[in-house]
Amino acid sequence: MEKAASNGQFRNLVGSLNMMPEDAISKINGVPIQKAIDELGSGVTQTEFIKWINNGCRLNKILANAFTVGDIFHHRAEEGDRRLWLSENTQSYLKPYLKKVIPIRTDFGKLSEYCLPNNMNDSSIQKNAGNPGLVEFETFLCVMYLLIFVPELGKQVLGYTLRKDKWYLFHVMIDGKKVAFAVYWLGVVWRFDTNGFGSGRVWSEGTLFLSFATA
Repeated sequence: MEKAASNGQFRNLVGSLNMMPEDAISKINGVPIQKAIDELGSGVTQTEFIKWINNGCRLNKILANAFTVGDIFHHRAEEGDRRLWLSENTQSYLKPYLKKVIPIRTDFGKLSEYCLPNNMNDSSIQKNAGNPGLVEFETFLCVMYLLIFVPELGKQVLGYTLRKDKWYLFHVMIDGKKVAFAVYWLGVVWRFDTNGFGSGRVWSEGTLFLSFATA
């Protein structure tokens, strides 16, 4: 069990904040300070401060309702479980979309998983998976945002969580062109590779083809 501070230690912590140097205080926006002062009497400031303490003195990340493609999908820019490696073909497909703002949708339905029982090409995968069709590129990007960047929400919305020991395959429609996207964890990055649908590429047994569940 972790050691818990006493009430007296908590008061010492609060008191020590009063000793912050002026250069540190000058970095704080005065508007929210005034708001906190105004709300002291109502108890709002105390409640929010308790939440902050209980969250490890960290701010909760605010989930935006949209994202700009170029801010999220860029080669080797992130760290940890969000780090991406984008093949040259992937970057080429992304280039016209970099300034595109995509709403974060929660109405897609659940993802369906089809595990390839043997090595298969794209057409065979579609047939054996029940012909779910291709997803639009913007939908694919939103799905990948949910699964990689906000996995908790992705699990809630899509009923799915990516695993680092699996290869995933998506069939995507980009400006009228059919493209197969492979997404998989490689060492320290989520790697995105692309091939033209029906290019002759054969996907390995055990690859997980993801699509939206059909009725």
